[in-house]
Amino acid sequence: MVSVMRVGCGVGALGLITTVAGSFLPWLRSGTVNRDSYEVLALRGWAGLSNGSGEVIRVAWVAMTPVAVVAVLLFTFGLRRFAAWIGILFGTITGTVAALVTVQGGNEGAMVGINPTGPAVALCGAVLAIAGAITVLTASTRTAIRTPGGTP
Repeated sequence: MVSVMRVGCGVGALGLITTVAGSFLPWLRSGTVNRDSYEVLALRGWAGLSNGSGEVIRVAWVAMTPVAVVAVLLFTFGLRRFAAWIGILFGTITGTVAALVTVQGGNEGAMVGINPTGPAVALCGAVLAIAGAITVLTASTRTAIRTPGGTP
């Protein structure tokens, strides 16, 4: 029988991996060129990100892939609750960004527009990561043994 804790770890790890995969799918369409989230952030001056805060955002977004890898390894090697807290933080940040981009729509007639493929996949992954993390954090690892007469 598979424990609830293991199911939560599996769902959380799947969500982390799916979110990272979504970050490499197209996020922006410019003419006939599709750009992933990293290429979008590399564009100088895009959306006012040419100042110092833009560099912080770029570094933070690129750092999310190693953070996801660390969380998956922590799930694998038994530090499940710590990995779950990382998964909640990861899912909240990446899910918020993906949700904001997803709701912007495709702008079908425009030369430059959002390609919803990458953000939608990343958002689904973030939801899975958070759901798995919550499952891990709420799963009980203690077992009670009932003895006759009610005394241990």
